[in-house]
Amino acid sequence: MADRILKAPRNARTLLFWPAKAPEEIVERGFDWSDVLLTPAEAARRAAGEDVAPAGGIKSSSYVLPQGIIASASSSSSTVALVTLTGGELGRVYSITNRIETVTGQQLERVVKLRIRAK
Repeated sequence: MADRILKAPRNARTLLFWPAKAPEEIVERGFDWSDVLLTPAEAARRAAGEDVAPAGGIKSSSYVLPQGIIASASSSSSTVALVTLTGGELGRVYSITNRIETVTGQQLERVVKLRIRAK
């Protein structure tokens, strides 16, 4: 399951791929925003070996889906945003965007690619 929930990179331009799925498969995918949500002080404490969770977490999360990909559910915790997906056309690669708003009002987004392959 670890490859199905990607660590959201600090750099929004990083190219990301979720594991491929078949058109008929129903899969759960997501982003772990923990590293992005850390303040510089929290990041320094983590780098020093402490187990640090971000003080400011996810207030809301939404996924922007291209035509052909369907979300049957979505949820989020303070650091992870999940979505359950189905559909897609065999052989296509779709771009899916996760947008979050943090409890401090920051708005962030990351884009991931999802390849549709035969089962």
